[in-house]
Amino acid sequence: MTAAPVVSAELTAMTAAPVVSAELTAMTAALVVPAELTAALVVPMALAVLVGAGTQRVTGLGFALVAGPLLTMVLDPVNGVRLVNLLSLTACLIALPAVWRQADFGRALRLAVPALAVLPAGAWLAAALPSGPLLIAEGVLVIAALLVLRRSTGAPWMSGRAGAAGAGAVSGLMNVTAGLGGPAMTLYATATGWESRSFAATMQVYSILINAGSVAVKGLPQLPLPTVALVVLCTLCGVLAGHLVSPHIDHRRVRQAVLALAAAGGLTAIAKGVITI
Repeated sequence: MTAAPVVSAELTAMTAAPVVSAELTAMTAALVVPAELTAALVVPMALAVLVGAGTQRVTGLGFALVAGPLLTMVLDPVNGVRLVNLLSLTACLIALPAVWRQADFGRALRLAVPALAVLPAGAWLAAALPSGPLLIAEGVLVIAALLVLRRSTGAPWMSGRAGAAGAGAVSGLMNVTAGLGGPAMTLYATATGWESRSFAATMQVYSILINAGSVAVKGLPQLPLPTVALVVLCTLCGVLAGHLVSPHIDHRRVRQAVLALAAAGGLTAIAKGVITI
């Protein structure tokens, strides 16, 4: 009579063991997937970070636009965005010592304060409104503004505090809703005739403040240390490469590259919006 419960308990344990084992295997696999990236994924990811960091050093922006889509695709969206914020912050911190004399810290603060101020409202807006139409509207506005600037000689009135506050707020709003804060800064720089080297240097300061705020709000990426170390190394190499080629690049080409990145940002926002709908 007493043997039956013992046998039953043994059968239950034997039956449960495979289930527990399967669950543990699944949990372990979910945790180590980023560390098991194949070379076919690691190489494009490293190249994207390398080029993005170099672009950030030369033009003052563009890291998220160049590297962000691939990182988000290879990793999950949450960790992809977190990693972009962390690497953007890293790239700017590495680049700043070489360009800080050219940076306009006062202007960077005038742009960053309103950008940081609208982040909570932008996060609420992104959660409350349909993301597809919002992204499309933002992208269309960027493209339309670029077309207007192409036919105009500038907008000196934007050089005041109100212009800087408006550009910073739009940049912060687009950064939190679409991850595309750069196009608004490009429009502001073009409209005010901001010299390209000063703009690139000041954007390092601006991006440090914005990305530090994003990391503080969103947290660090939950990735294995070797994966993070690899992309940080690629970020360092990209910034150094950008530093070497930057003095040899014509100012007009830098301006054209920045405008091209802004246009690509607008088109990316529209594409994201269409896909989301």
